[in-house]
Amino acid sequence: MIESLSDILIITDVDGTLLRAEAGISSENLEAIKRFTDKGGHFTASTGRAIDVARDLLEKIPINVPSVHINGGYFYDWNNNEIIEPHYISKYARHYIRKISAKFDCCDCHFAEKHSVNLMTSGKYLEKYIPKSEFHYFSSTYDDIPDDVYKYIVCCDPENMEEIRKFAESVSGKDVKIIQSSPYFLEILPPENSKGASLKRLCEIIGIPSENSVAVGDYENDSEMLLAAGIGAAVENAQEPLKKIADIILPPCEENAIAHLIEFLEEMYEF
Repeated sequence: MIESLSDILIITDVDGTLLRAEAGISSENLEAIKRFTDKGGHFTASTGRAIDVARDLLEKIPINVPSVHINGGYFYDWNNNEIIEPHYISKYARHYIRKISAKFDCCDCHFAEKHSVNLMTSGKYLEKYIPKSEFHYFSSTYDDIPDDVYKYIVCCDPENMEEIRKFAESVSGKDVKIIQSSPYFLEILPPENSKGASLKRLCEIIGIPSENSVAVGDYENDSEMLLAAGIGAAVENAQEPLKKIADIILPPCEENAIAHLIEFLEEMYEF
């Protein structure tokens, strides 16, 4: 039961939800989050990004409980500066990604390991969508990929995604699951990993009932998180299927969606 803001956990997707495409986090969102956490509220982020890539984006935000990374690959404890509860993908998944990269020359393939995004192909497509500084090249063979890999990612232009996704699903086994996290990123994950499962586990860690959580997202990989939360919120710029399962629709990311959510919660639970 929610009696005050201190009983609530807000967990939000990052790109397209919390952070604006060009300008990062708005002052309106930042001020609202600080106000919420100053009143005892619990706030964090759930992202497909590794912590070293997300750190510069998130460390300015008053996150006060562990954040979720690699779409459920691990939590990051900001107080102790450490990764906790990591989940690694099947070693056999490297063979699926090898088949994809052999069939298609219109995509890049890479993997997330420890803190790194390791590119196995040319980078022609990946460089269109993320800064080159966020990855480095893996110069060895597929057989030499380390065991502690969190996920594999295929990057392509949106018009090629449907064909590549169908092929990836056809050659992959039950030891992985496949989701899209953006129009140009296809992710191959351990089957137990999801933002939804991570939300439930995070609630256990911090001692908040899952029905007291509010999850915010914009894309397919956020769907399980919205369904797992007490309140699932989608931004106006979200995919239509996500908006259909959301309990509330917020303004677009570019119009300070998180600040609007916090104002809504303040009206509900401040007396």
